[in-house]
Amino acid sequence: MLVVKLSGKALNDEQALSALFEQIKSQGQQCIVVHGGGVEVDHILGALNFTTVKKDGIRVSPAEQMPYIAGTLAGQCNKILQGCAIKSGLNALGMLCTDFNMCAVKPYPEEYGSVAGVTGEDTATVSMLLDRGFTPVVCSIGLDKQGQLFNINADEVAACLAVAFAAPLVFFSDVAGVLDKNGQLIENIDTATVEQLVADGTIKDGMAVKVRNALDVAHKSNAPVFIASIFDEQARSNLSKLRRIGTTLSA
Repeated sequence: MLVVKLSGKALNDEQALSALFEQIKSQGQQCIVVHGGGVEVDHILGALNFTTVKKDGIRVSPAEQMPYIAGTLAGQCNKILQGCAIKSGLNALGMLCTDFNMCAVKPYPEEYGSVAGVTGEDTATVSMLLDRGFTPVVCSIGLDKQGQLFNINADEVAACLAVAFAAPLVFFSDVAGVLDKNGQLIENIDTATVEQLVADGTIKDGMAVKVRNALDVAHKSNAPVFIASIFDEQARSNLSKLRRIGTTLSA
């Protein structure tokens, strides 16, 4: 079983998505698919003349914007992705990250609006669904016990599920993986190597954050984390083998 997180670039390429889902189907892989949809949210909020504010890289999500944010992520993005998975032969099930008590929300301070983090809760029902051949397609929208909607970072949802299920995690985007100073793929990275590459400037900015977070997940889940391109046929075909999938990060 593994967790796959799809970036915005991956979400917008139906051909690559179909190839991924067909590969998962052919390999009989148990898989949870996690997605966001920031580009689509920006588009709908802009069309409605809402102003988007980001604080520390996090989208501030006022209550008045949440129906549109939730509608875009849990509706438009989730259902298009679910439909693509079904077309590829998977028994896909669209879900919020809090469905079946799989995750629980941890609200951010009020200045972020309806934004939350997540913690892993009960994996029993989703494990049963996986055993029965379902593929959960999980969006980064959650509900608290009072029924309030929250916007959650999709990377955090994927990380939470990888830890909760003690499962390998694959971040699929349009990036082949972590690259060295010559632009060549680094196939394997551990904590010591990351700190060395960050110190010499090889890994920086957003990739440094992503890699450190990935290593934290690998440590907590005791399973590898991969950063790979959805357009890489080898990475897709090796999912069942869990090797040669972009860059492998291990604690």
